[in-house]
Amino acid sequence: MKMRMKTWMLIGLLVATSGVMACGGGPDDPAPPLPKVPERSTPGGVLTKIESAYNKRRIDWYNGVLDQNFTFYLAPGDVVGNMPDSWNRADEIDLNTRLFDKNNTTLPCQSIFMDIRAEDGVPWIEFAPESAPTETWYQTTLYYDFKFEISPNTYIPLTGVQAVFTVRDAGKFGNYDHHWQLVEMRDLGDATMASARMSAAATEPTTWGKVKSLYR
Repeated sequence: MKMRMKTWMLIGLLVATSGVMACGGGPDDPAPPLPKVPERSTPGGVLTKIESAYNKRRIDWYNGVLDQNFTFYLAPGDVVGNMPDSWNRADEIDLNTRLFDKNNTTLPCQSIFMDIRAEDGVPWIEFAPESAPTETWYQTTLYYDFKFEISPNTYIPLTGVQAVFTVRDAGKFGNYDHHWQLVEMRDLGDATMASARMSAAATEPTTWGKVKSLYR
């Protein structure tokens, strides 16, 4: 009797185990994939996307983060000769496309490192722009760090250089009610700086805008 009971218990255990394995619950089965959560657009996320676009050399990412009416303003000390004091979205995309392209035949950039210093949080200032008085734009001034290897030079930032980033809510996008984009970037620097002087085969302290202007 005891032997027969043990036999039935063993059969039951085997049936239960086979049922678990048939359902994919075995110890060697991979875990089911987690659902992908879409990225929520935020003002701070704009800065993260800019960093990622540079570090990954993804001009499509950079294109996606720029507002249709984007304007880039150079630091006052960089506006020399025939250099304009600003340029528009199309120029910004064109310049960065060349900068990101390792195979650029005229001036290939071997490596890119970009860091917008927002570790301690971003203090945004609200204001109503003259160009869009019914909107509220958000602005912050942050230090930045970079390293561009463009043979024979290595470009690094001037000490204490900053940029002003301005973002706006471009409205509904996909399933989201808000879509933040960079509408203005203003590079800052000492008006007396000599960042226009770039010697050969050297480490060059300069501004973000000056590096981009190499590809005009």
